[in-house]
Amino acid sequence: MASRERMLAGIQPGMRLTKGFIKSIYFNEISWPGFADQAIAALEKAGCSKARQYYDGWVNKYEAAYEAEMKEVAHWYRLECEKQWEKRRKEGGQQRKQEEKKRLQQMNNRDLIALLENLTGAI
Repeated sequence: MASRERMLAGIQPGMRLTKGFIKSIYFNEISWPGFADQAIAALEKAGCSKARQYYDGWVNKYEAAYEAEMKEVAHWYRLECEKQWEKRRKEGGQQRKQEEKKRLQQMNNRDLIALLENLTGAI
């Protein structure tokens, strides 16, 4: 809290408005909605008439880059999930085949004949 207050108190006429300062305003806004409006109002009062324009421009550029990066990450993640799903599906199919083979090997002749009759309709 003191950091935000110091930031606002540090806004003075003639100060240099940097991207780093705008970035600080933005990240404080995330945690404390309304902070950006306070900071921009203080900057405008101190004589920086384009503070809103600079802030909005930086935010738009940052958020567009963030969204583009997240789309790439989401695409990559989807492909990884599909690979894992296919791998598990194949492993599951192989495991089921092995379990069925083991079950059939453990069956006696009478049970095997009954199974064949059920599968073919009748012998």
